[in-house]
Amino acid sequence: MKQGKLILSIAAAAVMAAGFSGAAYAQRDPAYEAARKAGQIGEKPDGYLGTVGSQPPAIQKLVDSINIRRRSAYTKAAAAQGASVEDFAFTSGCNLIAKTSPGEKYQAPNGTWQTRGSGAPTRDSRCP
Repeated sequence: MKQGKLILSIAAAAVMAAGFSGAAYAQRDPAYEAARKAGQIGEKPDGYLGTVGSQPPAIQKLVDSINIRRRSAYTKAAAAQGASVEDFAFTSGCNLIAKTSPGEKYQAPNGTWQTRGSGAPTRDSRCP
């Protein structure tokens, strides 16, 4: 029971951290939104963004920058929750993939890039 509450706490904090790091950055940088809509980047199960296929250096730089911000947010939130950064990032990844919109890319548990359809995305069976 105690572990279940911890997972729910981590999940709630992950949503907050992911919302802050991803959405806030997206509002400041239209390149993020454009790359997302173009299918050049997508959410990964580990809580970070990835490039879909080979992309120009500017797209990789954008992804790296966002991932640095996410890592920082995950580290702070994980410490506050008494969780590992990896567990916190994984839970965030579950939530971020669930929040993708139809047409956006995400990485399925088997490592392939998928395009979100009208249904739910395929997520790791360990996702809350």
